Amino acid sequence: MDVAAIRKQIGHRIKVRRVELDMKQEELGQRLGVPQSQISEWEIGRRALRIEQAVALAQALETTVGRLVGEVP
Repeated sequence: MDVAAIRKQIGHRIKVRRVELDMKQEELGQRLGVPQSQISEWEIGRRALRIEQAVALAQALETTVGRLVGEVP
């Protein structure tokens, strides 16, 4: 699987979890200190996450990095 496909899968998991929490992109962005547009880019797989961003994102989404990257069901 190529890197772009992996980013899209991670982005899909981010969106699914955000929606499960009934959270808007703007709210998640505020929690992380990033613009809503960056959340959108992560969710569509256009932008890769740095490890520290992934950790903060997992905390904000009340999940784990492993779940976001698909290592944990």
